[in-house]
Amino acid sequence: MIERYAASLWMCTLTVVLVASSSGQTSGPQSQRNSASLQQELIDLQRSFVSAKEHGDAEYVRNALADDFTSIATNGSTEDKTDFVRDIGPSDQPASPPILYDFKVLQLNEGTVVLTYCVVFPDDRLDKYRHVSDAWVKQADGWKLKFEQSTLNLWSAHDLD
Repeated sequence: MIERYAASLWMCTLTVVLVASSSGQTSGPQSQRNSASLQQELIDLQRSFVSAKEHGDAEYVRNALADDFTSIATNGSTEDKTDFVRDIGPSDQPASPPILYDFKVLQLNEGTVVLTYCVVFPDDRLDKYRHVSDAWVKQADGWKLKFEQSTLNLWSAHDLD
């Protein structure tokens, strides 16, 4: 049942992205400057969010999430905001910081952005390489993370000797 829900949620997200991306957008110089500024703002926000998770800052993470937040983990399980934040806390063993790269920002409309990126967790032997897709929505008090899906990059994650 969870797998069916996750698949339905993924298809719904994909449909929203495709429909929104097919709508017309202006592409003048001012629009391009605003777009570059928005992209950098969201990339910085994403880096701060990941850093807060890695450092066990549950309060920062809680404030960054929308109330109706949903996460799909690499194993296909889903979590809501409460479950997601519950597992965040200081670690007894310091880990190497994750490496985030290859950011792509797709603005669906003025208040919705899909941000994708790749991440490497140097200390994680099997689940080291991942691709993450996040949906950020603009609310009255700023950008909130509404949806996150993390997928293993199997082409490299299981090439271990």
